[in-house]
Amino acid sequence: MTILAGYSPPFFINPICIGIVVILILQIIFKNRIVGLVVGSLFLLANLYFIGALISEFNEFAEFTTNAKQLIFVGLSIWTLNMVIAITMIYKYVTPSIQSNSRVVYNPQKS
Repeated sequence: MTILAGYSPPFFINPICIGIVVILILQIIFKNRIVGLVVGSLFLLANLYFIGALISEFNEFAEFTTNAKQLIFVGLSIWTLNMVIAITMIYKYVTPSIQSNSRVVYNPQKS
């Protein structure tokens, strides 16, 4: 989706969008903790900007019409989903990871 967002006819793709796609793909492959925190934090900040733009656009409506309802409900749905993803990403890289191959051995003491 990021590549499509950076495309503008005729045949021009924004290099910043290409860079974002490369960073996200590398993050998926290597799962670097620092990069994960930075990307998650930037995503959270972008979502705060998004809610400000949504509220600003909503305030331009003089009445609460169907277009205003659609803007606020769809916008808040997308914003909520984005915030859940951003917070999940930050939480994933803040908490210490437990190795899946570590075993706990239980040896009861017989007396």
